[in-house]
Amino acid sequence: MTNLQKNEIIQLIETEKIRLGSYAKVATKCDASTATISQMINRNHDLIKPEMWSKVGFALGFDDSEWQIAETIGYKKVANICTDAKNEAFFMILSCPAGTGKTAPLKTYYELNSDQEVFYIKCREWAKREFLVELCKSLGIDASKHYVHVDKLGSKVSEFFNQRKGKKPLLIVDDAGKLRDSAMRWFIHLFDENEDNMGCLMAGTEYLEKRIRDGVRLKKLGFDEIESRFGRTYLSLIGTTQKDVQLICSTNGIHDLALQNALFTECKPLKKIIKTRDGNQSIEVIDDLRRLKRVVKREKLKLQYA
Repeated sequence: MTNLQKNEIIQLIETEKIRLGSYAKVATKCDASTATISQMINRNHDLIKPEMWSKVGFALGFDDSEWQIAETIGYKKVANICTDAKNEAFFMILSCPAGTGKTAPLKTYYELNSDQEVFYIKCREWAKREFLVELCKSLGIDASKHYVHVDKLGSKVSEFFNQRKGKKPLLIVDDAGKLRDSAMRWFIHLFDENEDNMGCLMAGTEYLEKRIRDGVRLKKLGFDEIESRFGRTYLSLIGTTQKDVQLICSTNGIHDLALQNALFTECKPLKKIIKTRDGNQSIEVIDDLRRLKRVVKREKLKLQYA
């Protein structure tokens, strides 16, 4: 790892210290000792193993890839949703197919608002205890020294946000559809204890909407309450338009318009009907940004070795 990359990680540590409030909390989030974090910020590089730099960098979202995020229609919509959820203290759901471009804008919004009480967690298939332990860790709350009852973990998280209520904190929960039912039901308590004081954006694939709606229909425990607290509304993204593709290509070094349009066609756009002020409109969009990213990188390699 280069000194430049280490300096970028140090900057991430400083940014996270502003967000969480102390270097000790940053250490908790990174599963590292406070001494390690201290050595890093004091630039005692030789005392820290490369594996530890990588571990801390990963925990703080360090990314040394050359891929650049473009401000597409989807990017702007995600940013606007996050801003509305934060400013209005709304609990909201964003549910759309995998690959339509949720995670990158969500993480970018989180990173750009380090001083605005914005917090982010990407979920796995966690039950309530696993989720709350990981959420505590991401917030710098130390819950690992001894056994803590699961309800106490939830109270610690709720208290964390309640202490910041004057600043309207926002919790972004990415890949929320992977959470087990017990973890999903915990958001009922988070809402009840922080109503009008914080925002929460739960994001996932279209399965997230289906799962909650099915839970309501089948009268599963807590699901009607979950849907009620999130406004019984499911937001989505339309996909990536041809103009978006041109912008993504240009942002990442491909400026030939004919090639940009060829890549759009290669990604097999679909026709969708969207509602506008002038009525319904047919539009072609790409549903899988991951495929577009691969073909753009492929063309960049061709240009590099031409």
